[in-house]
Amino acid sequence: MGQLTYFLGLQIQYKSNGAMFVHQEKYIKDLIHKAGMDNCKSCATPCKPHSSVLVAEGELLTDPTLYRSLVGSLQYLTFTRPDIAFAVNTVCQFMHAPTDVHLGLVKRIIRFLQGTMKCGLTFTSGSGIDIRGYSDSD
Repeated sequence: MGQLTYFLGLQIQYKSNGAMFVHQEKYIKDLIHKAGMDNCKSCATPCKPHSSVLVAEGELLTDPTLYRSLVGSLQYLTFTRPDIAFAVNTVCQFMHAPTDVHLGLVKRIIRFLQGTMKCGLTFTSGSGIDIRGYSDSD
């Protein structure tokens, strides 16, 4: 059957040095299309720093189906994109009664993905383990 290249939305590329790059570029393109944001401009961050959103802020969406579908897709995307995990967690908190403000937060994450869709995780072989992480005190 050969090497695995695409499975459940995960794309796998094998490098000459033995490393494996896992990304979800096609999945992101499909997500952007589902959101109707094919020609949106990208933004530098998935969420604004130091901003808090209230549960009842904004007008309730008449049909929250698209919101819930987009947020579920974003949750799946965090497998290869841990950089959006905090922002996705934030919008997940409003699944029961999303408003237009919450939908704006989701659209910002999607705009961030528009500019970073080629990002993913690289797994290398070797004897040492090098773990790098980022933590924000918020």
